[in-house]
Amino acid sequence: MQGTLLGNESETRPLLSQNNSPAADYSSHPRSNSNRQNGAHAALASVEEEDANKLALSKRPVTPLPKFQLFIACFVRVTEPIAFMACFPFINQMILELGIVDDPRKTGFYAGLIESIFALAELCTVFQWGKASDRWGRKPVLLIGCAGAAVSSILFGFSTTFPMMVLTRTINGLCNGNVAVLKSVISELSDETNQSVAFSFFPLSMAIGTILASSIGGYFPHFATRFPAVGDAIPFIKKYPYCMPSLVAAAFPLISGIVAFFFMKETLPPKKAPKPKPATNGGYRSVNGNQVEEEEHEHDEDDEPAVGFRGLLTADINKLMASFGLLQLQGICFLGLLPLFCFTPIAAGGLSFRESQIGLAMSIRGIATILVQLIAFPFLQKRVGTVRLYKFLVFLFMPAFVILPITNVFALKHQTWAIWTGLAASMALYSVGNMAFACNLIMVNDAAPNRRSLGAINGLSQAVSSLMRAIGPGSASALFALSVNRHLLGGHLIWLVLGCLSVISIVAAMILKSDYRQKSI
Repeated sequence: MQGTLLGNESETRPLLSQNNSPAADYSSHPRSNSNRQNGAHAALASVEEEDANKLALSKRPVTPLPKFQLFIACFVRVTEPIAFMACFPFINQMILELGIVDDPRKTGFYAGLIESIFALAELCTVFQWGKASDRWGRKPVLLIGCAGAAVSSILFGFSTTFPMMVLTRTINGLCNGNVAVLKSVISELSDETNQSVAFSFFPLSMAIGTILASSIGGYFPHFATRFPAVGDAIPFIKKYPYCMPSLVAAAFPLISGIVAFFFMKETLPPKKAPKPKPATNGGYRSVNGNQVEEEEHEHDEDDEPAVGFRGLLTADINKLMASFGLLQLQGICFLGLLPLFCFTPIAAGGLSFRESQIGLAMSIRGIATILVQLIAFPFLQKRVGTVRLYKFLVFLFMPAFVILPITNVFALKHQTWAIWTGLAASMALYSVGNMAFACNLIMVNDAAPNRRSLGAINGLSQAVSSLMRAIGPGSASALFALSVNRHLLGGHLIWLVLGCLSVISIVAAMILKSDYRQKSI
């Protein structure tokens, strides 16, 4: 396939001009007026070159995506939220029935710990899995992740003690580096002409996995009670009432792993054998009997070694990861607090929704997110540009948070139409802003120093995501409870804090560089 996925060369090395002169003057002496003029002309030329590149890219024919390989990658992606979230609907009841606590009001601490231990364990190993995929290949690491998710999900369903529940969730997190590796796979399956379409399927796969996880965790517990004939035929389902949802959840990574084993192609470029160098004399070669300085040849980026952890911690990548962390924290807080806000009594600052109304609201949000991601993102990313679109989208989270307490004001006045209008506006803003995650996926892959560092940089990105998933839900829920119980700012202190978080996220996005695609020498 013609073209490159990321560009040709790392921006961490000085660029050489066409006449092999230094790219920049790092001396501390003041520049002369001529130097300033030269700098201004160079900046103008750079802008013109960037516009010309964008125009050339828009005229390039779109490379067809390998649909079957992309389907396998998305299928594997669906399994991660299933492994992570399938236990959420029944975890509180399971803790109560196992006798871990004797009061339903005490289940929150233990449930929160079990929910967070997965992300904490993933945080410890996800970078190493990404780095391993740069050495061993993407496919072996994905298969290990699928096997770990299947085994740990099965064991969780047969857990009878709290330590066993924690252990199985820890195993799941430690083995799970698939999300980071799949980001690298999709980058390697696409190029600049079709990456907006390819990466739009990544959040879509997560949304599908989330929906399936909720259905599995809500429908299959106590299966033998609802279907006595099945319980009589398979006694262990009656003895372990939560093994059925765990077995169903385990089937997804098991099947996706089998499909990947037989049909998935390795996307990591193979290492090339070093080319024999012509004999030289101290860096010189003989031309017509004269000693001429040996020219420095370009080298293929696939031959460059993978960059280590410290090599990734450049100023540009650090800013990008900080912005992604803030974005991820906002997304997690919104998704976690929305059903809690809808359930909370109106007098305490919520909406007093019934379960059916909460389910309707969450379904509307999910459908809107999927439609926006599939239809709007590829169109906008090509015409606006990845970084520019990202900087616009991060602005939408602040009004999405601010509108929610306003709907409580309408609820106090019993204005149902206004409640649903405000709630729909908030969820619509979030659904559109959610495209920022796809933008970030592209930016992170573009920022990789070379192709053999894709796994490492995506591992770093997923480590940031795991950290936010570990601290975000518990912190947001605790602050929400504090706001409601003590009626701070009328129960709306949580929204003020999240609004301030959005402002910080906007500032972090504004200082990002305008383009993360690597420049060629």
